[in-house]
Amino acid sequence: MPTAVKEKASSHPRLRKHHAFPTPRLSEDVISFSECRNNLASCLKRVGETHRLIFITQNGRPTSFIGNIEDWDDLVEWMETRGDIAAGIAELDAGKGIPHKQVFDDLLKEYAT
Repeated sequence: MPTAVKEKASSHPRLRKHHAFPTPRLSEDVISFSECRNNLASCLKRVGETHRLIFITQNGRPTSFIGNIEDWDDLVEWMETRGDIAAGIAELDAGKGIPHKQVFDDLLKEYAT
């Protein structure tokens, strides 16, 4: 089996949830389409275990990648959260925010029994 698709645990575990994909290692994470096709099961197993992307080249140029679906979901959720935060900051900057005390008082009224 080529070095590029050897199966081993990642030495770069995910430190924070928003870092869905560890930094790629060009010597191990970039393989040709032919290599990927011939070792697809090993590639999928490695991606599932290590959470590292595998970049696939055609004619020597990177064209696509394989990644863990859970990591993709984490990345999408993180990007959506960042967008929500940016929208909130923009609203505050535009003076459209609600004072903390008002939010707190409204929550107390709504959930007080």
